[in-house]
Amino acid sequence: MTGRRWWIACALVFCATLAATAPSVGDFGLTYDEPAYRYSQMRSIQWWERLSHGEFRAIMEPDALLYYWPYAQHGINFHPPLAGQLNLLTYKLFGGVLKDIPARRMASVIEFSLTVTILFGFLVRRYDGWTGIVAAGSLLLMPRLFGQAHLIDTDTPGLLLWAAATCAFWKGLTEPNAGRWRVALGVIVGLAFVEKMGAVLVVLPILGWLALTALPRSIARRDRSAWVDGLIATTAMLVPLGLAYREIRRLEIAYLTLQSRLGVTAKDLSPARTDLFRDHPQTWMPGAILLVPLLIWLLRGLFLRLRRRPPAPRPALEIWLALLAFGPAIAWLGNPGWWREALPRLAHYHAISMARRGVLPDIQIIYFGQIYEYSLPWHNAWVLIAITVPASILLASIAGLFLAPWRDRLPLFFVLNLITLPVMRMLPTPAHDGVRLFLPTFFFLAAFAGWGTRGLARLINRRWAWPVVAGAVLLPAAWGLIRVHPYELSYYNEIIGGPRGAWEKGFELSYWYDAFTDDVLADLNARLPRGASLMYANEKSEPIMVPQDQQLLGVLRGDLQFDLNDSFLKSGRSFPYLMQLTHDSKADGFTRILFVMTPWYSHAPRQFGGARVVAVFDPVVASRAWALQLLVDREDHSPPDPPAAPDWIRKNAPPLARLWGDGVTKVPRLGVEPTVLDWARDDPESLRAAARWIATKKTAEGSEPARRLMAVLNRYRNRTAMLLRARPEALPEAVEILIRRPEALRRILLHQAYLDPKTIGGYLD
Repeated sequence: MTGRRWWIACALVFCATLAATAPSVGDFGLTYDEPAYRYSQMRSIQWWERLSHGEFRAIMEPDALLYYWPYAQHGINFHPPLAGQLNLLTYKLFGGVLKDIPARRMASVIEFSLTVTILFGFLVRRYDGWTGIVAAGSLLLMPRLFGQAHLIDTDTPGLLLWAAATCAFWKGLTEPNAGRWRVALGVIVGLAFVEKMGAVLVVLPILGWLALTALPRSIARRDRSAWVDGLIATTAMLVPLGLAYREIRRLEIAYLTLQSRLGVTAKDLSPARTDLFRDHPQTWMPGAILLVPLLIWLLRGLFLRLRRRPPAPRPALEIWLALLAFGPAIAWLGNPGWWREALPRLAHYHAISMARRGVLPDIQIIYFGQIYEYSLPWHNAWVLIAITVPASILLASIAGLFLAPWRDRLPLFFVLNLITLPVMRMLPTPAHDGVRLFLPTFFFLAAFAGWGTRGLARLINRRWAWPVVAGAVLLPAAWGLIRVHPYELSYYNEIIGGPRGAWEKGFELSYWYDAFTDDVLADLNARLPRGASLMYANEKSEPIMVPQDQQLLGVLRGDLQFDLNDSFLKSGRSFPYLMQLTHDSKADGFTRILFVMTPWYSHAPRQFGGARVVAVFDPVVASRAWALQLLVDREDHSPPDPPAAPDWIRKNAPPLARLWGDGVTKVPRLGVEPTVLDWARDDPESLRAAARWIATKKTAEGSEPARRLMAVLNRYRNRTAMLLRARPEALPEAVEILIRRPEALRRILLHQAYLDPKTIGGYLD
């Protein structure tokens, strides 16, 4: 399909995707990162407003750029500004029609619609309409991607840029007179630098393909003029970039030197300690050095045009040079925060990006019931693909690996792109947030679903084959998407038993707080007492800015008081209501116990097979769970497990030790405090008496059993003091639960994920 028909078909696919996604843009609860991204946008819009009023000189001051563009620096939003500015653009376009958050989310909706259209248009031009339709439909109907495309985020624009870069590269490499596509590729990769560091990884399959295909052909041709041209141009471009990178590395050390002079101890020296308003390491090198490769590219192009006999097309070389020319230039120009003091600020961003572990907190992740930090076992991406893609699409994709048109080299290039991020996840790299960090993989998986459908239809070789096979791929996926809405971010396929089956097998049920939908918040608005105090059950996962934005935007009552640092308890006030998301990777002893107490409010929609995803506990139940944790929870101090890999592997090929599970950080094993459990079994009456004594007198003085019990409670001295100030009667109430249900408590505390109360015989209380 070409020409006008192609344009019309692409427009129809774009409009259909937009129509399928835009109406539900407000159905998802406000997620964890969205308030931070919104805050950055609200700061930057002030810069645009001052620019519109002609305050050019003031807003171009170094500190002004740093203040108004809080991107790409350690703090609330360490990503560059492209994604946020696209959200800001749709807010300005649609803010008069839609509410604040949906208007900003429209950027992701449009980006996703463009991505689906790119896949359709790219395949339909080369193959046939059915291949393009099934591939585009497969991408649209993957629930995890559909859900992510409704959020203010950095990953949907990254998916779009990866898809666009892949197609621009292939067209620039294989089509005649494709100079504009090579330039487009350079621009897109430059935009990836301004979007997110993960998006820049698109250059890996591009450079890998050039190294595997174009470089050997170039060597075989022995074209001396091409080699001279390439070496001279590459050297001229890489020299300024190399100098800039060397200076960036020097400035990273200079930052540490400045911090040490301010009295920061050596072990605390990190980008997290850098204050860009205060720390100004000096450099002689202006940021404009990043424009030098682009200038060389322009001069080279002019020189080639002026030659009487221009050289034959060298698409691989032109692509390489376009990447060097446009990438650094757009990376600098695309982030106003880097316009002044460019290299020092780039050095700060480089330190954050290249040394993420130790600079940013390690994120806990649950995988097959085991909680890890930062990274996961080598097979994690492949497993997540297998259980989060609709089974019909997954099977069609597997068929595509066998039935794709391999005589055309495009499927091989798509395989290279498909495996890039999953292979990266096999290494010690960040592996949090489910599939969010490798969304581009699913673009290529959808393409293979299209090829698989094409191949199966050709094998059947009947007139009815195409619509029947396409329907068998897309209709079950569409039904699964409809059934799980609006909890697409919790989707798991039939292979693992849906969301509930995945949860029971040790995967995250919910993660992003999207389960706190407007309907859930409306319920809480109607039920919570006036002026109620609320606290999130687990500080590891409390969405610090979410409740403030929910109240600011009017979806949560303004009289509700949120405690985000235990201030209610520290001040001696009564226990607040506790809000809990079924967020297993962040579970601790207290929240494990709380999860199996009777909730004041619970939300267990049919999409989760009856599994509870949201709960609120009243102050009485919260205090009892708090007391139980003080009584029986403790850390495990046994030595860690020995390495699983053979000694010869660890000595001679350490990276391969990951295949045995080494090289990943597991959270410490769980433990229980045997003292009180044994006491409850052997002498429950004296335990009851000790608890009543402490609760009544708020001291252990005067009673030997009370002193014995207080010695146990003082493992958590501060938490014990909070309990005795806020609701001391919870202690004897907890002792009664302990005496009745000791084995259930032991099981709860030794299981890393949350336990369904049904599996222990019902709620503890």
